[in-house]
Order: sequence, then structure tokens, then C-alpha cells
Amino acid sequence: MSMKILVAECSSCGDCIPECPTGSIFEKGGIVKIKADSCNECEDQDDGPKCQSTCPSGENCIVYM
Repeated sequence: MSMKILVAECSSCGDCIPECPTGSIFEKGGIVKIKADSCNECEDQDDGPKCQSTCPSGENCIVYM
């Protein structure tokens, strides 16, 4: 599985990019995206997806696919 960023909710702040342990989050053309093929939803982390906990919009912006 992977996480997905809802473009309408994302401010493109980029706070989530350096927090991703798999390097799956990137910015392209002013839009922050997640590579579905490398995102593992931080399954090895006890506190859930790092991107979601770092995002100012949280669960409203970064969701499970």
C-alpha cells in the first residue's frame, strides 16, 4: 500500500519530504507527491506514517490509498 497526498488540501509546504524514511515524497512543479511503488506507509514505525504526523493538515491532506 501507500499514502496519497490530496492536492486540494496540500499547501505544498514540503515539511513531509525530509521526514519520509524511504525517500518516497518529492516535489514536482510546485506539487508534493508520493511515489506509490516505494512508500510502505512507515509500516516499520510504531507511530504511523511520518509524513502524516509532520503535515500541518495531517489526516486531511495525506491519506491511505
